[in-house]
Amino acid sequence: MSDTATPAAGLKDHVRLPSGEPAIVPFAELSRLMLVGIDANQGNHLLWTAQTSPDGPWSGTWAPVNESYSYMVLGTGSTMDGRVAMAALTKSAPATVHYIDEAQQGPGGAERWNGPVDLGLPGGVTGFVQLAMQRDANGRVEIFGVDGTTGGVWWIYQNPARIIDITEEVTPPGSTTPITVHVQVPAPPVTPWSAWTQLPGDGLARMTVVNDVNGRITIVATGQDPQAAEVYVNAQTADTALTAADWTGWTRIDNAASGTAGSLPTAVLDRAGFLNIFMVGVNAQIVQIRQTEPAATTWSAWHQVSMIGAAVVNVTSAFDGDGDIVLVALDENLGLHANYQTEVQRQVWSGWQQIGVAPGFGLAAMDYNADGSLSYFQGENRIDGVKFISQVAPDSTHWTAGWTMLADNGIFTYGIVRDLTPPATS
Repeated sequence: MSDTATPAAGLKDHVRLPSGEPAIVPFAELSRLMLVGIDANQGNHLLWTAQTSPDGPWSGTWAPVNESYSYMVLGTGSTMDGRVAMAALTKSAPATVHYIDEAQQGPGGAERWNGPVDLGLPGGVTGFVQLAMQRDANGRVEIFGVDGTTGGVWWIYQNPARIIDITEEVTPPGSTTPITVHVQVPAPPVTPWSAWTQLPGDGLARMTVVNDVNGRITIVATGQDPQAAEVYVNAQTADTALTAADWTGWTRIDNAASGTAGSLPTAVLDRAGFLNIFMVGVNAQIVQIRQTEPAATTWSAWHQVSMIGAAVVNVTSAFDGDGDIVLVALDENLGLHANYQTEVQRQVWSGWQQIGVAPGFGLAAMDYNADGSLSYFQGENRIDGVKFISQVAPDSTHWTAGWTMLADNGIFTYGIVRDLTPPATS
């Protein structure tokens, strides 16, 4: 998760503590959470389900994004104006990447989707094993793909607007004689999308894509050896990055103290503007590294984020309503544990507390609701299901006791996004 919270008046009055008393909400945002997934039981079509309103219940129904194509790999995100967007790799050969985003809503707030834009594939690449999407410092959508054969990371982006000269006749105040003026105005790019560009290097398997405090994109990637996966970072060096030269290049950050990656790293900004990376590392426990200053390309020593009394298999991060980091980790016995950062400067944490027992192992995600409370989503590889639990109130250390089911089978990959254009409610 990388988007910043946007205050929106009018939601705070609806937030209540478990006792029924009004909550003092750190922030509120006019958004709803949405799950977009690929359903193996529905011809590998893209389907979505969402909250019915900001902070509202989930609809319990699934609807197609489009029914003309089948897909295998999915990355999700949002556009500059807050519409849900996705990139998906088609299932049928020859494979290609489609970009799809929300269209204007229909009558009554019904969701509609623009038709897919065919982005193709890089020359010599037959497909991607992972797709990720992020907005850059200028709000443009950028898409990244990992070639499962070579381990190379490829990049494509929305081209920036161009500046054009126009000539106009205007009549100055107090005059009746028009004059000709030349002005520069922005215009859409001639070609909406760039070509695919490889970020130099290969041998990578998975990646996490996140915004730095300045809006530039940072990639955290792991190597292809599952028994000793190295960890690398690569960051944009310009707000408008257009070539591979506008990146730092891959820098290895794991060492003997951290151990190699036992899980895909997760990255999140803290309230002081530092980017933090967490992963399952040495001794199958959570380790952390942090920028030496906001937007820096240098990193601290690795830290141990206390210990859990079992081997950990995955960790997920987000920030809460106060802007503090929350970690949720899954252990080998399906125990689910949370750790809350209470002071950023001295790196003070609550310590791990078990908050539940997960329904299974699988893809995990965490994001905030409109009131700032967090929801944690857990996939079940055994049945391709998805369930979630939520904080009972913003910044609470209590989570719902029961899991809410979103899919009982079929959803083998998914993304959680915040829809900043929710349907109108009465």
